[in-house]
Amino acid sequence: MATLLEEIRRELNELRWQFDLLNWAQLTSVLAVFTFFLIIPVLTIVQASFIYEGRLSLYWFQLILRDPLYLPWKGVGGRLFDVIEYSTETGRQVLIYIEGLDFGVILNSIYVASLTTLFSTTIGFILAFIFAKYKFFGDEVLRILLLAPLLSTPFVGAIGIKKMITSEGVINTLLVDMLGIMPFRLEFTGISAVILVQTLLFYPIAFLNIYTSIINIDPTLEEQAENMGASGFYLFRTVTLPLSMPGVEAGALLVFILSIEDLGTPIVFRGSNADKLMPVFIFRNMFTPTGTIKGDATALSLILLVISATIFIVLRKYISLRRYAMLTKGGVWRPRRRKLGIITTILIYILCISILAVALLPHIGVVLLAFAGEWPSGSLLPTYFTLRNFVKLFTEPGVLRAILNSVVYSSVATILIVLLGVSAAYLVSRVKVKGMEALDTLVTLPIAIPGIIVATGYFLVYIDTPLSPLIWGAPLLIMSYTVRKFPFTVRAVFAGLEQVDKALEESAVNIGASRTKVFFTITLPLIFINILAGGMLSFIYSMSEVSTGIVIGDANHNDAPMTWKMYDMLFKGFGGTFVAAAMGVMLMALQFIMIVASNLLLRKRAVALIGI
Repeated sequence: MATLLEEIRRELNELRWQFDLLNWAQLTSVLAVFTFFLIIPVLTIVQASFIYEGRLSLYWFQLILRDPLYLPWKGVGGRLFDVIEYSTETGRQVLIYIEGLDFGVILNSIYVASLTTLFSTTIGFILAFIFAKYKFFGDEVLRILLLAPLLSTPFVGAIGIKKMITSEGVINTLLVDMLGIMPFRLEFTGISAVILVQTLLFYPIAFLNIYTSIINIDPTLEEQAENMGASGFYLFRTVTLPLSMPGVEAGALLVFILSIEDLGTPIVFRGSNADKLMPVFIFRNMFTPTGTIKGDATALSLILLVISATIFIVLRKYISLRRYAMLTKGGVWRPRRRKLGIITTILIYILCISILAVALLPHIGVVLLAFAGEWPSGSLLPTYFTLRNFVKLFTEPGVLRAILNSVVYSSVATILIVLLGVSAAYLVSRVKVKGMEALDTLVTLPIAIPGIIVATGYFLVYIDTPLSPLIWGAPLLIMSYTVRKFPFTVRAVFAGLEQVDKALEESAVNIGASRTKVFFTITLPLIFINILAGGMLSFIYSMSEVSTGIVIGDANHNDAPMTWKMYDMLFKGFGGTFVAAAMGVMLMALQFIMIVASNLLLRKRAVALIGI
């Protein structure tokens, strides 16, 4: 008992020493925002999932587990592909229609995320190994170009690529009708199209994580293995691959989380089995005819949350156990990179340009759609190009209002993110008391919580309050952006704090300055670049937020952001698609500016933004 009291007394003394009024204000503000706009909504979903007719029950889970719509107990539905023969004016045509198998709503999402992860990680690893281990002419430029798919979100990318991969789309028109090098037409739709889009846009995430992991391997470890007789594939299998596994696993698990929570891509391919993915199914079946949240939707949300949270826990815990210690005499080592000959360099260029050409199809498609005045089916390019679609962004009241809404919401959210993110990062980095690791986990947690779950929780908690999205969508959209995009600023600021010598702050405290004064006069100026870079990333990713934007915007169209307006216009004929694409190009341009600027500001510290 005495030992316990002494421990409590010691902790209280430590709190009094390390916490001042500013620290308490910072901690209280962060906890309040996350409690009311993340924890309570999520816990409300958990509670609602176990309530049926006013009492605790497993009814909704039993309903889901028994319904073949969710889990196909009687066998897998659909077909991997169909071969369709038909006649046209030009003769007999053969179409290979690839939609994908139907495993039910739950397994479909896991299936899509698993294949996307497998393909993205495979591409990412091959590229990362090449650029980390070999040196050749133009390698730095080529490596940066391979990251270009990051400039588009899956939602925007899906809009662009859909025109490319239909039976009468650009690729079939080029390869079948014009060049005649393909004897059949090929169309991707449904689940297969979702996997394709996500792979093309997510492989850079795996690439970045794996590349960082490989170049951080101490080269003396491989040299010692070579001195003992290891070489070739044996050296790769026993030394290089195990040492790079933390990056491989981090990239793979990040891709899995982003894939399984993606709402935007399957919405673009609606009318197919892409509708039977968990985020889309929750969105389309959220409300009963009386306007209340359906129990099976909340239960399905909880299942999605459990899957995503489990992956997140693995990401933070398991990978940390797999980090291998590398002992060195100090200093910064230079990665081992072997210079390649001309023939090998040409082969690598062919591989990388081929990957890049396919990966940029979504971007090329959305740009062409944005400038299209008319684009008949079966035509390689639009009949004519025009700026009219961009003019409509600023002349059509509904479109302009949605853009202004996004700018205002994202700006306010960014201010909140910076204020709270700097506070959270400072507490985690500088205050060494029990509980700070939990705070670090809390502010990183939004990565693991799909936006559709946050939006569903908001409806459950705030539907009958003045914050109801049916009355006014702005407050909840701002708060959803704040908590969802919080990690970008926190990671950037934390990276800056870790590079600031704590002795500067301690010296100021020792000569009589208060911790508050030290924070404002010493710490903040030294990490200003990190704050600016993190804030820029948070702003652009708030502008392009899809899940909460579409769900909350669908409840109140006047307050809806531009991502909801893009979703709304996609299904109003080609005229609407062209304007939606113009909005997508505007988002891509903003994203390019913000990402390049933030990386120029952070330079090598930008690596902190891709980890968790």
